[in-house]
Amino acid sequence: MSDAFSLYLELGFYHIVDLHAWDHLLFIVALMAPIPFKSWKSWLAALSAFTLTHTLAMAIQALADIPLDKNWVEWAVLATLWITAGRLVWLKGVHQPRAKLWILAGVFGLIHGAAFWSDFAVMVPEGAFTWELWLGFTAGVEGGQLAVVAALFLLRAILEQLGWSLRDIALVLGAMSLGVALHLAF
Repeated sequence: MSDAFSLYLELGFYHIVDLHAWDHLLFIVALMAPIPFKSWKSWLAALSAFTLTHTLAMAIQALADIPLDKNWVEWAVLATLWITAGRLVWLKGVHQPRAKLWILAGVFGLIHGAAFWSDFAVMVPEGAFTWELWLGFTAGVEGGQLAVVAALFLLRAILEQLGWSLRDIALVLGAMSLGVALHLAF
């Protein structure tokens, strides 16, 4: 593993688990909160779709340099949080097994990736963007998301041992995510 790959692997990981990365943390929590651990295909598909489209949007920006209004993109990121957390509250914390969450996660990954490109571009020297950097960052993002999901599932397991239902846990996490997302907007 090269030094560049390792560096961007670490950057991708901390892009997700950084406490200042509220948008990603809230999105992952709201998306994953109602999904039972045993439905691993559902949550892994959603996380992977988000990761792939997030980094795809960044790669498109690296290659095409599409001008985007940063304010509009940031509002779009907030909208993804409102929709994801609002959906969870609307459904009263109940997991919908037939819902294709990976599609929602994939579309929203494009928005989050477009938002992050301007920050990522500063980390890559002019003309130094390579697929190795992109793949390292992508692997780091996926690893960071898996760490957040592991922490979420651990929290859920503890709360379930204390008598909480998965539905109640998901509803509380969805309401908290929606509240923080609305606060961030103002």
